[in-house]
Amino acid sequence: MPTVQNLKKKLQVILSTRKLTQAMKTASTVKYAKLSALYSDYEKYEAQCNRMYQTYRKDINSVFPIKNQDAPVLYILLSSNKGMCGSFNTELLSFFDNLISKQEKNPVILCYGKKGREYLDNKKIPFSEAFVLEDVPSYADGCELFERVKKLIEAGQISAVKIVYPRYRNMMKQSPVCVDLFSYDGEIAAGEEPLFVPDRQTVILSTAERVLVSILYKKMLETALGAQAATLTTMRSAYDTACEYSAQLETQINRMRQSQVTADVIENSSDFSMEGEG
Repeated sequence: MPTVQNLKKKLQVILSTRKLTQAMKTASTVKYAKLSALYSDYEKYEAQCNRMYQTYRKDINSVFPIKNQDAPVLYILLSSNKGMCGSFNTELLSFFDNLISKQEKNPVILCYGKKGREYLDNKKIPFSEAFVLEDVPSYADGCELFERVKKLIEAGQISAVKIVYPRYRNMMKQSPVCVDLFSYDGEIAAGEEPLFVPDRQTVILSTAERVLVSILYKKMLETALGAQAATLTTMRSAYDTACEYSAQLETQINRMRQSQVTADVIENSSDFSMEGEG
């Protein structure tokens, strides 16, 4: 049976854990709020870019033509840098593992996020480059990623560009998906042809890269937002568990103390009675 001293030591560990999880929960709350606001604002801009891409997909894709259809597929893997975010990375990397296992040729892999890099190293899966995914990715990060993709396309080293990332559904749910950067899913809305100034080709050339960068950058934002949401959810759960467990320990310690006091009172009363009889 544990002693009061042992329970006190255990309580100190739980209280330290509670303090740590509370600090991490607070930090995640701030980061999540910042990312959520950024994502919400950017989503409106990306929606317009996506609408343009859907309408002029063939024109935009013709700016960056795939030169070698026999080349391997490029996979852009977007993961988080840190753990302590529940099954966020586990589900994503399991999904990715299943995808590349079906490839006849070894794919070209660009990895973002330390957890993705650790996974590739542990599995001994070759990759071209690996980068840190910032807690709050910047638009410049999206531009740098597209520059890497563009160089591979121009060199004829890849036949397709697939983005594997955790799609943000809501704070409690992020689902791993794989999307093709140069694909289109849906019906193009009918409408009048807009006026291009100075001409159609010039406008397409000047906007094609920005449209594709916007798609990539949104995926980076979604990954960062999902990671913070998963971390916040995990830290909330850990903090609540620590609070519950510490309360149980405190109750147990108080009961043991009370039992000891009661035992001491009974013993003293017994001694007093014996002295009275003597």
